[in-house]
Amino acid sequence: MDRFSGYIEGFYGRMLSWDERRFLCDCLASLSLNTYVYAPKEDPFHRAFWRTPYPSSWIGEFRKFNKHAALRNIRLIPCIAPGLSFDYTSRSDFSTLMKKLSAFADCGCQSVGLLMDDIPQTLPNKRRGHFSSLGQAHGLLLTCLLSDLRKKHRKLRLWFCPTVYTDQFAPQGIDNCGYLNDLAAAIPEEVQVLWTGQSVISQRLDKNALAGVLRLFNGNIVVWDNLYANDYCPHRLFAGPYAGRSRSLFDVASGVLLNPTGMPHTDSLLLAVLAAFNRGVPPEQGWRIAARKSEVDPAFHTVSRFFAPPHSPGRSDKLTKANIVRYRKALHHLIGEWKSPLQREWYPFLYMLDTDLALIQKPVGARDTNKWIAKKYSPVLSTILSSGKRSWV
Repeated sequence: MDRFSGYIEGFYGRMLSWDERRFLCDCLASLSLNTYVYAPKEDPFHRAFWRTPYPSSWIGEFRKFNKHAALRNIRLIPCIAPGLSFDYTSRSDFSTLMKKLSAFADCGCQSVGLLMDDIPQTLPNKRRGHFSSLGQAHGLLLTCLLSDLRKKHRKLRLWFCPTVYTDQFAPQGIDNCGYLNDLAAAIPEEVQVLWTGQSVISQRLDKNALAGVLRLFNGNIVVWDNLYANDYCPHRLFAGPYAGRSRSLFDVASGVLLNPTGMPHTDSLLLAVLAAFNRGVPPEQGWRIAARKSEVDPAFHTVSRFFAPPHSPGRSDKLTKANIVRYRKALHHLIGEWKSPLQREWYPFLYMLDTDLALIQKPVGARDTNKWIAKKYSPVLSTILSSGKRSWV
């Protein structure tokens, strides 16, 4: 069975250009990955103003992008996220949503997606009594959408991101989650459901971690992996081994997709890490292979501990004076001498790490130190740092 593997443009805070999307599409093809999900939160016509039709110029660019992807055997799956304001009993809203999804199919897409993530888990007050729950409303909406879309596009496939898209949002357990059970009872059997795992950013992903949701949706689960996403902390960079993931995912789920950073060269590196995982390469080895092919300067390995993904085990070396000198020497090389597209994306993160390490070396409370802090840090943080005590850790 063919599995979905690739990229989700699903982050907050960044919008890719069409050239950047084509670049990433080419990366997918070169790595034998096969899927690109279009769902950027900052696209106003995708989410906030979903009722507004895409401009004809945008549709023209999207059509060209889909053709570019198809020529490289990449599935392009565009999505609409109307949940912030969708009226589940409005014929007008249903018709508008149909038209937007159908427009993607008219561009040649064979799959489209409906996203209802990051919205309240209950029905709007004025629609209570029309449905037993939000889950039932979503399931019935998907049923109607798929039925009507297939009247014109007979082989069109539908994807869905539920409002409860992680175990974290079902604290009583998957089996006791009313939303998910009502959704499962009403959703068309073949709809692919996007799921992030036990958490929004899951520490572990394997068949046991997904057992409950796989059972509920008959295995039609595609993993939406936020391991490297940094839209919730844009001052940080996560780049390292694809750890805590098991090859057993491909035995049970329909696929694994990365929702990463929105920095194209960084994301091409992370896709190479995913591709190595797909080939069965151990995580640490896969990272080093991908880093070498992406021409990551070897000095980065000296400071890579500071850029490890969430949940990564920390290294035992302390922030001693000797280690700080070593780290800063590597950083000065990376900032000043390593020149590449990847370095330009990483520059602010490398620079701020050097600044943080330099802070430890500054004399506490000195006037010059406080002036330096005020220049380097935000007004809020500089106030805290200027008044607080810092010590070696």
